[in-house]
Amino acid sequence: MSNFIKEDTEGTEWRDASVTLPDDGETVIIHTMGGEVWTGFIDGDVWRNVSGARIHEEEPVLHWMPFPQPPEGGL
Repeated sequence: MSNFIKEDTEGTEWRDASVTLPDDGETVIIHTMGGEVWTGFIDGDVWRNVSGARIHEEEPVLHWMPFPQPPEGGL
């Protein structure tokens, strides 16, 4: 029996970027065609990394995921 508590991960599944997009400017976790996973956001019709640099079209964002809620009660 595990001593770990199962965290609520509902709503934090990968979403297909060709089907649905996050709200404009919402910071999310992104997965690119090159297999990289970054923090980023969509700005109109352009994906950007969290620093604001444009994600290159040669390795487009395939999937995105919202961040999970922070733990209750702090650390």
